[in-house]
Amino acid sequence: MWRAESGDGDEMNIRQFTRGYTAKHDRRAWGELLGTLLAYGVSIGLAILYAQTWWLVVPLTVLAGLMGVRVYMIQHDCMHRAFFSSRRLNDVVGEVISPISLSPYVATRYNHNLHHAHVGDLDHREAFEIDIMTVEEYRNAPLARRLWYRFYRSPFTLLLVGPFVLYLILRRFPRNGIKTGVQWVILHDAMVAGYFAGIFLVAGWAGIMVLLGSIYVGATFGAVIPYVVHNFEQVYWGRRPEYTFEKGALEGTSVLRFGALFDLLTLNIAYHDLHHLNANIPCYNLKRCFAETGDLLASYEIGFREAISCYRWKLYDERAQRMVGFAAARDGVGEMVNAPAE
Repeated sequence: MWRAESGDGDEMNIRQFTRGYTAKHDRRAWGELLGTLLAYGVSIGLAILYAQTWWLVVPLTVLAGLMGVRVYMIQHDCMHRAFFSSRRLNDVVGEVISPISLSPYVATRYNHNLHHAHVGDLDHREAFEIDIMTVEEYRNAPLARRLWYRFYRSPFTLLLVGPFVLYLILRRFPRNGIKTGVQWVILHDAMVAGYFAGIFLVAGWAGIMVLLGSIYVGATFGAVIPYVVHNFEQVYWGRRPEYTFEKGALEGTSVLRFGALFDLLTLNIAYHDLHHLNANIPCYNLKRCFAETGDLLASYEIGFREAISCYRWKLYDERAQRMVGFAAARDGVGEMVNAPAE
């Protein structure tokens, strides 16, 4: 686990290098899209068909959930207009597949682009996907706020309950939904309702339970990614004028070393620092770009063991410039950097 100490010139070289990987390949994109939708449809269809056979329905439901994650990753690339060469085709596909991803396309695109614009920026945490407080803020916060934050940052909320509630309920009317157009939210919710109604008409409550199970698996699995890539111990958060977009992208984001199968399921989103540096790189080019950066980039890489440990970090210590546990707020800023979370 290590990080490059590079100057602005090196960062600019990396950014220029990544431009050679931004070419869109429509045939590859269509193959990824149709293959993913086929795998999703077959797995959820077979799970419904064998709903009464637990040893078949469980793995098939899990597979459907994982394919749902892959559908979201395609929609995510469409949000950046990076999947197809046509801007309009990206938007149409992103909207059409939104009932599976349970993410209203227009509003989610707007919110996600804000996240990209301000990753690692302590002055714009409203754009961040997971709430984070500094040690000093936590120490000075009212008791009710501290208790809520403890509940929010618990693994129970972040892994077991929160993702399911987010995708199934909260994204029915997302943040900035009014600003980006209520009509798009209504259209998306109507498509989601139609999808659920279609499953119910075909397979009844057994079909709905399979669908909900796949959503739970996909939401929980998918929630690990944005958390771990931005909540490791040595993550960078800063304030302007010291903060720069390049520093936030390369040091406020990690790379997940979870293996080739994980990369396949998530369309290479693991190479997240390069994605943040240049979101115009299609997902199918991202891993190759990472492999060929050579000495231009030294990413902070996280394996399974460290990924689990990331859930002990709760607050950002501006003095120590790293994530810490709640004990640091009780015992003094920067005094217990390596203390375990309570």
